[in-house]
Amino acid sequence: MKVISALLSLICAALPALAQDSRASIRDRVFMSAQAAQSSTAGKALAQAATRIAAGSAGLAMLLRERQDTADALDVMNDRLAGAALESGAASDRTIAALRTRIAEARAQLSALDQDLDARFPDFRELTNPAALSREEVQSILRPGEALVMSFTDQEFFYAWAISRDQADWFRQEIKRDDIADRVQALRAQLSANADNRGGVSLKRAARGDVRPFDRTLAHQLYADLFAPLEHVFAATDHVMMVLDGPLTSLPPAVLVTEAPKGADDSAVALRDTAWLLRRHALTTLPSVSALKALRRAGAVAKRSESNQAFVGFGNPLLGYRLMADAGTVATTGREVVTRGVYDDVTRVADLSPLPNTANELQALAATMGVDDRALYLGANATEANVKSADLSKARILAFATHGLLVDGLPGLDEPALVFTPPAQPSAQDDALLKASEAAQLNLSASLVILSACDTAGSDGTPGSEGLSGLARAFIYAGARAILVSHWPVDDYAASVLTTGMLERMQAADPQGRAEALRQSALAILDDSSDARFAHPRIWAPFVVVGEGGLDG
Repeated sequence: MKVISALLSLICAALPALAQDSRASIRDRVFMSAQAAQSSTAGKALAQAATRIAAGSAGLAMLLRERQDTADALDVMNDRLAGAALESGAASDRTIAALRTRIAEARAQLSALDQDLDARFPDFRELTNPAALSREEVQSILRPGEALVMSFTDQEFFYAWAISRDQADWFRQEIKRDDIADRVQALRAQLSANADNRGGVSLKRAARGDVRPFDRTLAHQLYADLFAPLEHVFAATDHVMMVLDGPLTSLPPAVLVTEAPKGADDSAVALRDTAWLLRRHALTTLPSVSALKALRRAGAVAKRSESNQAFVGFGNPLLGYRLMADAGTVATTGREVVTRGVYDDVTRVADLSPLPNTANELQALAATMGVDDRALYLGANATEANVKSADLSKARILAFATHGLLVDGLPGLDEPALVFTPPAQPSAQDDALLKASEAAQLNLSASLVILSACDTAGSDGTPGSEGLSGLARAFIYAGARAILVSHWPVDDYAASVLTTGMLERMQAADPQGRAEALRQSALAILDDSSDARFAHPRIWAPFVVVGEGGLDG
């Protein structure tokens, strides 16, 4: 990443002296380089889990082993070449010549193996090592009314690219990464679930239509500094797909403000009249630029499920260690390590707080999809083993309402994971944590996977890009077209309106795309003047669509 940052700085310094055609060419090349820098961080969690994912396919595992052996041998030969170059004499010259020949052969073999991987297992390559797309490739994939925006954040500068079907541009802003992080965390503090409880709003003020303040000026400054310079590319589009990095991964783009706000920050009327980015565009988050190509390829061949399995939901796991220990349902091992992919200390999982409201949420979703409680796995049935053993391949909508954990969310946890009812004894089949590498092995064809889970991003706004991207890419690799995730624990009313309203619009006779369906559901809450608190973005903005935000096909 440091190399990419230095390269970007040199290029930006040289741009004024270059012709317009040269600038455009450099812009496009740097766009691809920045993608590589992004993916090296965001994909780390799943790349480390590659061998576990590959275990289910003998052909893939063999090919990956051969590639790793070749890459290791190439590293050894490069080291030997560096050492031989320091020596002198005829023997050294012969050694150098031989090494160069073998290195060239190894590189050719590595290239052939990569081509074989791309051809035979394209989705796996996208999951663990996304290939950068050129500007032309992105434009060929975009549909009318769509644009893509990508950011790259280093310590001193912020870079952004915007691409629509007929335009492209980029810019650099001199702003420190820590400054962006401070702004994001300040906004996140006003969006937290307990924000209304810190010096809460009095009944008298609520009766006047006031709500807890949200710093719209800060939200506008953030938009003006980071994205407004590219408005000429995406302003006229309906759907903006965003590939964000760094601190921005923990802030829903919907809460950015596109015009200087008017009125008081604690006025419900002023909040409703604010020029939120969501007013202008349906918004989708992508885990990588290349994910768009994979999703569109999959969407073009996606088949409608012929079964009546419209919906399946898992949630309300049995948690609260003391209650469960008294009932004798959890082994108290006291261990705190992960071994061979199994999280041994399930008491750590069981000690998480229970989530009783998730049952109501799932029941409401099931009712919206026209199915009864037989489609739900709740309480004692909300187990990792049931997730793995159930036939989920024909579920159009799949929902998980539970805790979500980032890497190190529990001691020794090396992948992002979803939490389920702990078993009496942990095993490879069930250790109460469905990790990203395990989610990637599910067989799905879902139009949407709903992850109504807390802790998708750190509670203080600390970037959660690896956790979010890891789970998103895992479920997309498993066959889901999109996932819906929340950035903070969602108000019960908002969860019901946002998710059920989104599904109703997706299933209508004239269906809306996923991002537009979520946008309309959020605006329905924002514009509802029956309760002042509905105007606050904490209520209407927690969810983001990750993956395919449009319609399939």
